[in-house]
Amino acid sequence: MADVIVIKGAVRFGITLDPSVWIFDDRKFDLRTYRPDVEDADQEQSYLQGTGAQWDKELEEGATPPSEQRSLLQVRKVLDGDFAIKLAPFLENAEPLPEATLLRIHRENMETITLTLEQAKRAILQFAKDGKPIRERGPVLFYLPEQVNGEPIDSITAFELAAE
Repeated sequence: MADVIVIKGAVRFGITLDPSVWIFDDRKFDLRTYRPDVEDADQEQSYLQGTGAQWDKELEEGATPPSEQRSLLQVRKVLDGDFAIKLAPFLENAEPLPEATLLRIHRENMETITLTLEQAKRAILQFAKDGKPIRERGPVLFYLPEQVNGEPIDSITAFELAAE
């Protein structure tokens, strides 16, 4: 099993993805509370409202002193989720060439799976189960939003963008 995944093929920039650092990424979300029927704009609006409320609280009451900050146990509890991240930003950063319409998912010792680029932009990559990296069949599990509770695509080694 590889620890990193490459995005290659019909792209302007080849990218190497390291899922082990995504736990620190603000774009991550808990797959157990993820609702594919809720639009991204609604999720972003909720995030902005929460951030604004925290800002207002700190303006009115001041910042929380270190003695009252969350304990290490509370911090660890926050990291005990089934975390995922969307694939779309990584595909956009690779800058697909105009002729790229397909995404081939290369798997370790398994058959390659081909999706349209539009389908792939909706994909979700699970990178943690119960707060721990996915080692077996990993480093990520690939889901489309409508199949989050279904069987994922696993053992991924590379994403290759290609023309039809």
